[in-house]
Amino acid sequence: MVLREESQFNQEILGDTTGRHVVFKHSPRCGISSFALKSFERSDYFKSSNDSLWLLNVLESRDLSLQISKNMNIRHESPQILVFFEGKVIHYASHSDIDADLIQELS
Repeated sequence: MVLREESQFNQEILGDTTGRHVVFKHSPRCGISSFALKSFERSDYFKSSNDSLWLLNVLESRDLSLQISKNMNIRHESPQILVFFEGKVIHYASHSDIDADLIQELS
């Protein structure tokens, strides 16, 4: 799913206490970000996960991306992955540290 609005983030990610939500912050102009996203999308985790998976285009929704980083007290980077559970970030990683297998193991 595509994440574009702060209200969407607040309601569907922070407000949901029934499951995990994974937000992939991506810049389509960045080769490293595109490589990381493609690698993530090829992973077994991505293909079979029951987690709610979100894509946040940091160029189209920069204000939202910056606001999430500020509110969660996490440095804004791209590519970056944030794993939410019960309204809190339980894992985050950027660039080459993004590891779908590790995210799967968190469950």
